[in-house]
Amino acid sequence: MSATTFTMLLAGAANLLPALFFMFTALLGSNGMNSAQGGQLLGTLAVLLVLGWLAALWLARHLAHWCQARGWSTVASVAAASGGAVAAFTVLALLSTLVALLWVGA
Repeated sequence: MSATTFTMLLAGAANLLPALFFMFTALLGSNGMNSAQGGQLLGTLAVLLVLGWLAALWLARHLAHWCQARGWSTVASVAAASGGAVAAFTVLALLSTLVALLWVGA
């Protein structure tokens, strides 16, 4: 398995925990909304989180290539690329959650 493939698998799996956390946060935020607003919030956030997850995979792939091109070891490039992708996804998920909550008027 190449370093890029392993990085994408690791980052993809690691990004599931923040995604679940922010979906749970949105579910709590939708408490007290009518069903149309709650469905709109959860649907919007699900789409945003999937797009962010795909963007994080793309980032992990390119970071791994960049690290390998600079001569970094495989372990260092996988760690840097996975860590960078998870950090970027977490920030993106936080912003997506806040924007979705504000959009539906929570």
